[in-house]
Amino acid sequence: MTHRLLPFILLTMLSLSSGILSAQSTPIGVWKTIDDETGEAKSHVEIY
Repeated sequence: MTHRLLPFILLTMLSLSSGILSAQSTPIGVWKTIDDETGEAKSHVEIY
């Protein structure tokens, strides 16, 4: 019985993990531009 169940479990785990791995983060949001010399935030850029 475990020989028949193992491929099903592996296929299910692969199917569920592939969706998580293929998800990409988007640049949408508020970003800070940082000054190279001072290291302080110069401005905020909103991307939508």
